[in-house]
Amino acid sequence: MKNDKIRFLVLLIPILYMVYGIFLGIDFASKAELINVIFNGTLLGACSIFIVCKARIRNVVDVIWLAVFIIYIFILHHLVTYISAGDILKSTYTGNFHIQREMVNLVPFTTIENTIHQALPTMPTLVQLLGNALLLAPLTFFLLYFQIVTRVWTALLTAILVSTGIELIQFIQTTIITGFSGITLPENRSTDVDDIILNTLSGLLGILVAFCIPRIRKKRK
Repeated sequence: MKNDKIRFLVLLIPILYMVYGIFLGIDFASKAELINVIFNGTLLGACSIFIVCKARIRNVVDVIWLAVFIIYIFILHHLVTYISAGDILKSTYTGNFHIQREMVNLVPFTTIENTIHQALPTMPTLVQLLGNALLLAPLTFFLLYFQIVTRVWTALLTAILVSTGIELIQFIQTTIITGFSGITLPENRSTDVDDIILNTLSGLLGILVAFCIPRIRKKRK
């Protein structure tokens, strides 16, 4: 690509995210929201810089796909690992920390089996299962597409580690909030080994889709 620096235009995404979030926090006079935006925006900004610097760009179309990848990372974070640091700071500390056992499943295939055997599975449950089965497919696809990783097993291992990290973060969040009053988490925020299984399968799906791209197949030969 003649002007490789054009990739850095993608970093406008985290900058705009931070600016817009700070504007809303000031507009609504919400100190908690300001802290949330700064904390999560810093994490997403660092992740964006890493991806932009590591991605191998060949043309302008790749820059567009890189922007899509960054937006996906933002959406993924907001869906499963958003950290409400400001909400915790404004809540009342009680110190009554405990593990919410009803929100933890460490027995493989239990959630999947229960859902399959339901006479009438609820739409939220089906959406959650389907979502987990697709959640990390874009991650492994783009990692291979941009050659951030070049080995299939590295891409799959990354999906496993990311999925495990998501569940650990959710476990920590559901445990920490028990020591504070006046703070809640989004629905379906739990720790489930079945999510790791489904997320790993979704990572494998992303790898298979990536190999439909001729240049990725050629790279592996």
